[in-house]
Amino acid sequence: MKLIRNRTLSWIYFPMFFLFFPPVTGLCSGNLSVLTETTDSVKNAESDEVPTKWHFDFHPSLGMTLGTTNYESVKTTDLQWLGTLNSNIDYMGKKWDFSTSLFAQYGQSKKSGEPAEKIKDAFILSLTPSVPVIKNPAIRLFLETTAETTLGKGTLQNNPTGFCDPLFLYQTLFLGQKHYSYQKNNRIQYDLTYGLGYAFQQTFNNKFQVQDSIAGQRQGFESGFSGLVEFKMDYAISKEVSFNFSTKALALSRESIFSNLDSARKSILLTTGIFFRKIGLEYNYHYVHDLNLSLYSMIDQSLMLTLRL
Repeated sequence: MKLIRNRTLSWIYFPMFFLFFPPVTGLCSGNLSVLTETTDSVKNAESDEVPTKWHFDFHPSLGMTLGTTNYESVKTTDLQWLGTLNSNIDYMGKKWDFSTSLFAQYGQSKKSGEPAEKIKDAFILSLTPSVPVIKNPAIRLFLETTAETTLGKGTLQNNPTGFCDPLFLYQTLFLGQKHYSYQKNNRIQYDLTYGLGYAFQQTFNNKFQVQDSIAGQRQGFESGFSGLVEFKMDYAISKEVSFNFSTKALALSRESIFSNLDSARKSILLTTGIFFRKIGLEYNYHYVHDLNLSLYSMIDQSLMLTLRL
């Protein structure tokens, strides 16, 4: 990951604005029918079609780049490969909902005559059940558990890392809203979740040394107010062309939100791509600011021509 100096971000307050507005009531695009949705059900405006209870997405992809350089009569071949997996499982019931998401990415660079070097590595798994608590406005109670780590051995600023070393286990209980549209006949399917709550983060480590401790917090166990925004969309532009977009932003305050925002853990994960049949152009962006991980914010991003498996 690339390191950047700490910057104060104001988007930790962004989810609270959604709670003061009514749910999204429609979506219209071309010949698509207008949709009306509430927290507990989604119906087509032109029919009484009820969305499928289970919604499943599984998108593995693989991209490669091969380059050759010739400098001072020395020929060097450089092979880079990157594998990405985006997967979502959603259950939509009358009394409760459940969603799970997985983002995994791993890539290496191999030069002739040199050992392979890891260039990308991420594993983020989230499980989120929710139940309705207020009908008007439609408010749900969510319990999210997110595990974030790396898949292979490596180093971060000469600090050894590996699978579950470190492992960040993030649990938050929050109030918010969820809007989705998963009708089979619609070309656009989306899912929007946002809310505010209280979170706990545990840091598990072995060889990896935690970088900085927060005043008043036990090393390896921290808590504070949290905010979350998550959006996913799949758009079937035609029978052969499709577009997908997903992003998730969350923050854990740790200390007072108003006195020391820089100590908060902040992360943004954004993935998007456009595909023609199995061939696509994908972009991934991952931002993390966590003083346990590094004194500086980290950004990891990639743009690659990929094959969807």
